[in-house]
This record gives sequence, C-alpha cells and structure tokens, in this order.
Amino acid sequence: MTDTVNRLILLVVALLLILPTPSHGEGAGILLTEEVQLKLGDAFMAEGEYYRAITEYKKLIILFPASRRVEDAGFRIAMAYYRGEEYEAAVRAFAAFQVNHPGSGYAPQAGYYEGMSHLGLNRPEKAENSFSRVVATYPDSDSGRRALLGNSLIRFDRKDTAGCRQQLERYLADYPGDERAHNVSEAISLLDRNREPPQKSPLTAGLLSALIPGSGHIYAGHYGDGITSFFLNGLFIAGTVMSVKQENYAVAGLVGTIGLPFYIGTIHGAANAANRYNLGIRKDLRGQLSVMLDIQF
Repeated sequence: MTDTVNRLILLVVALLLILPTPSHGEGAGILLTEEVQLKLGDAFMAEGEYYRAITEYKKLIILFPASRRVEDAGFRIAMAYYRGEEYEAAVRAFAAFQVNHPGSGYAPQAGYYEGMSHLGLNRPEKAENSFSRVVATYPDSDSGRRALLGNSLIRFDRKDTAGCRQQLERYLADYPGDERAHNVSEAISLLDRNREPPQKSPLTAGLLSALIPGSGHIYAGHYGDGITSFFLNGLFIAGTVMSVKQENYAVAGLVGTIGLPFYIGTIHGAANAANRYNLGIRKDLRGQLSVMLDIQF
C-alpha cells in the first residue's frame, strides 16, 4: 500500500515537471492606472494622432479626477489641439488650463501657446495681449522670454520697426546674460542696417511703363515680365501704326482697342511689381529676424 502511494506521488511530480507551466502573462489583464492612461495619450501624440491623444487624455481626467496627472493631461490636451492646428480649440483649452491650474509649472507655456494659437488664427492683437501677460506674470521663465521676442516680431509685422527694436532692447536689459542675448544684439544691428532698405517707387515704375512698356517691370527687377510686356505692347502699337499708314482705320481701331487694355495693364503691373519688390525686401528681413530669434510664426 505504501509502495503504491509512493509511486502515485512520484508520477504526479513527474507530470508536473513534464507539463508546461502557464506564463505569468497568460490570460492576465493590464491594470489600468492613470500612468498607463497618460502613456496611451502620449503614444498617440508622438504618432501625430492628435484627436486620439485628446480622447485618451480626457479619459484620464474622467476616470481619475483626483489624480496628480490631471494637470498633465489638461496641458497635453491643449498642446494636441495646437499641434493639430485646431487653433480655436487650442485657445480655449490653454485659457481654461490657466484658470484651472494657476500655479502649475505649465502655466507659462500655456500662456505662450495661447498667444501662438491666436497668431494661427491671424489675431496678432490678442496674441500680443497673451504674450504680454506671460512676460508680466512669469518674467523669469523661458516662455516669458520667448513671449517678449514674439511681441517684437508682432510689432515688426505691424511695420512698427521702432517698437520691434524697443522690445529687443528690453530683452537685453532684462536678460543680459541669457543665451539668446548675442542673437538679440545681432537682430538689433540688422534692424539698424535696414532702417532705410532699398525701395522701388510704384509711381516711377508706372510712369516708366507708360513711356516705354515693360521698362517699369525691369526697374522693379521683374526682367522677364518687362521683356514680355515690351514685345506684346510693341506688336499692338506697331499693328496700329501700320494700319493707320495704310489708311485702314477700321483695323487700326480694332487693334488699338484690343491693345489698350494690355497697355493699361502693363502700367498697373509695373506699379504692382514695385510693391512686390518692396514687400520682398521686408519679407527677407523678417525671415532673418525669425531665424536669429528662433521664433517662427
């Protein structure tokens, strides 16, 4: 009897050793925590799936309303709207975040990106207000410093070059040892060198093209358009003159009538070319400032 029992015990042990044991992960569920939920949103954010990220962050706020991660989720929701170029929703989300979490470490960034969202909606005045609040409330933060530089570019875009320069000088006065100080100084020097940038007069361009069609375009730097205008108008003028010399006045009137709009268009086109030239000079200057200050909008 004892031998039989011993054999049964040995058989059971042998079977346990032979049969595969289930791994710890088999059939086991993942415990949903606020950290897991936040990582889900972060994963979608990293992939550019902003709407799905927003959904996961909102789930965290609903499922774990007392969690310390609610603050992180709220800021990330606003950033997801911003990165997804849903600027109206981003403005609301950043504003709500600042109200709900006034002492948050994200608050300076929220104020800055609220301003950037306004710029995305072509609201420079509101953007300037948002930036100014960040500068006044969080002057020692990186967002406060970037907001001050943002205000300088907003003023440049308003053609207030003096105001732009004033903001940059304030930056140097407030943050003399900042890593951006050298570039800010270079930006001020660039503005000083371009106080009177080369300009083309639209009136002069129009008058030149009235005298010699196409010459106004060449004056404005649009050489291809100038040559085309010269030959096209030359053909109409030549056709009209030849028809008059041949006393074929009906044809002369027809050719002249057809050619007149081209002639008038050449004058207007030359004036517009001069305006485009001037805008191009300012656009190039604006681009250089953006690169120097590392502020893009």
